[in-house]
Amino acid sequence: MLKPIKKLPEIIANKIAAGEVIERPVSVVKELVENAIDAESTRIRIDIDKGGTQLIRLSDNGVGMNRDDAILSLERHATSKIATDDDLFSIKTLGFRGEALPSIAAISKMTMITRTKTSELATEIQSEGGKVVSVNDAGAPQGTYISVNDLFFNTPARKKYLKSIRTEIGHIIDYISTVAVGFPDIHFRLFHNGKSVKNWPQVKELSSRIANVMGDDLYQKLYPVQYQNDNVSISGYVASPETSRKTSSTVIFVNGRSVKDRLINHAIFEGYRGRILKGQHPVAVLFLEVPFEDVDVNVHPAKHNVRFVHQGSIHQAIVSAIQNGLTQTNRKPWQSTPEPKLSNHNFIENKNDHLPPKIHYDNQESLVTSTKPHAVHENQEPSNYRHNTVVNKIDTHSQANLIEPKQQLNEPIFFEKLIYSDLRIIGQFKKTYIICENNDNLYLIDQHAAHERIVFERFKNALLSRNIPVQRLLIPETIELTYQQSSTFFEIIPELQKIGLDINHFGGNTFVVQSVPDILTGKNINHLFVEMADSLPDLKNTYPIEQAIEDCLILMACHSAIRAGQLLSTIEMQNILKELDQCDHPSQCPHGRPTCIQWNLTSIEKKFRRTG
Repeated sequence: MLKPIKKLPEIIANKIAAGEVIERPVSVVKELVENAIDAESTRIRIDIDKGGTQLIRLSDNGVGMNRDDAILSLERHATSKIATDDDLFSIKTLGFRGEALPSIAAISKMTMITRTKTSELATEIQSEGGKVVSVNDAGAPQGTYISVNDLFFNTPARKKYLKSIRTEIGHIIDYISTVAVGFPDIHFRLFHNGKSVKNWPQVKELSSRIANVMGDDLYQKLYPVQYQNDNVSISGYVASPETSRKTSSTVIFVNGRSVKDRLINHAIFEGYRGRILKGQHPVAVLFLEVPFEDVDVNVHPAKHNVRFVHQGSIHQAIVSAIQNGLTQTNRKPWQSTPEPKLSNHNFIENKNDHLPPKIHYDNQESLVTSTKPHAVHENQEPSNYRHNTVVNKIDTHSQANLIEPKQQLNEPIFFEKLIYSDLRIIGQFKKTYIICENNDNLYLIDQHAAHERIVFERFKNALLSRNIPVQRLLIPETIELTYQQSSTFFEIIPELQKIGLDINHFGGNTFVVQSVPDILTGKNINHLFVEMADSLPDLKNTYPIEQAIEDCLILMACHSAIRAGQLLSTIEMQNILKELDQCDHPSQCPHGRPTCIQWNLTSIEKKFRRTG
């Protein structure tokens, strides 16, 4: 029997709201960090004990709150960031919901100490399970200090679903790493069980922060992207395809907010299409600026997802931005890496817009952060807190880890700018790799990958010009497909005919091929068509016909290219090198594998210990 409807007690309602926002310790860290960024902080320190289940403590040097605001911030639906309907549908801040602090307080024992620049004293508020226990004056520097103890102490059902300490701190490190990429003007420090885990000082250049966070090997392989249409402005960096990784390595910010979005991820992969292997993930950091009214950030309580008004336009813009950025990688492998145009990343100077701002260093000798509670003076260290951070003015000697190491890596590598056909062919290794040399460099060229790239681009160019040499088959080839395969083929037959494949429906699931592109003469046509049919998804599921045709071209190129294990004459090898020079993207085969790898004399002599 149904019970009568009753209004929930406030404590229960708060716990439900907290459950929507606070899923695990990293949720607390995320909300507190976003509030600190909104508060214009330039230094943020996070201390974690036992993966965040025992303690999460954040201190910042932001604008802080006065006494009345601090008390009100613990009330549900209280916020300084929205006031009207228009504000709700054009969110310009990170922590807009006004649910974070009361949600955190409802499921923990929390202490907050905060002071504005104009306040003589800080305000200290202690709460337990959402109930304010005490409000007192305290001595503390400008900024906010929040200590969250015993997370989920009063919601044991939620606490039992937490994973190991290692897993929970891993989530926190991942989040801080992501947000640090987006805000290079903020000094982030993360400690776990009293030990420093991550320390990212302020840097002048976004590329330096990307390399610091995501790996120093990226620094010389980052290429700026800049693109704009009527619905979005895109900036950031894409990494060279050879840096692709086995796990997701994209960082996406929409109006300064870190998000995970399927539409954007799909567009990124489309931008790298044909440059990375299947199963690999590209490395990219993108900042999207979208009119606030054209993006909904209120899709998920924890603000993980967004929804765009103009999805198609934004998808196209991301693909174009990445493809344009990657054109800088279309170089011969011995040419110097194009020096990243670091100054071209247009930071927005208005910090309140929460987009990566320009860094301006003044002449102050030092900045002192004392984030411990109860300090009687801003520069005094209270006994019950562990740290006092001093950041000297920027100096490339005393603060070398801020900028100097990356500047050394940024020196151009000088190789003679030649073309493939100018390489001297030494021979063939395992009937698979063409061995070449040039001055002090040794090269291995994968003959199948290289020829596959050549044939693929030949097919694409012929398709555009509608000038494909065709060979009519003496005996038409009969192809038997499954029902699902044949339904897909029905949709692309007109396009296949444009690339020289004269294929017609014979009845049922049977098709007849009467002519093929000249380069496919003598190949196993039946096997090719079955493989093409297997590789194509249902085109009705938003799979563009152009993409389906490109997939077919890739398979055709693979089937018609010179194979590994095939003996080549010197003339045949020279022809491959000459034709590579005509390719738009000679560095990778259409599947994304490299066509050429290189060693210089210095690295070879090191292996033989010939250098001193």
